Amino acid sequence: MEELQKIKVKKSNGEEQEAEVILCFELEKTGKNYIIYTFNEVDSQNMETIHASVIKENEEGYQLDVIPEDEWTAVKEVMREIIRNEE
Repeated sequence: MEELQKIKVKKSNGEEQEAEVILCFELEKTGKNYIIYTFNEVDSQNMETIHASVIKENEEGYQLDVIPEDEWTAVKEVMREIIRNEE
């Protein structure tokens, strides 16, 4: 099995946590780059929790930002496509 790429995510409280990158992609419609990643957390239904963010480049490297509400539909469609391809 292919090993996933790892990134360090600095949370708002300053704590750094390692995450596994599931997918990075650009949406042609928005021209923005997005990342889907996981901290390998499991929810109450024993499902792995997955996070998604907009990737922005800055002086310090990269910053992960909240996906605007109007872009979520397109991002969720990419996520659904990943799930369909894994089945």
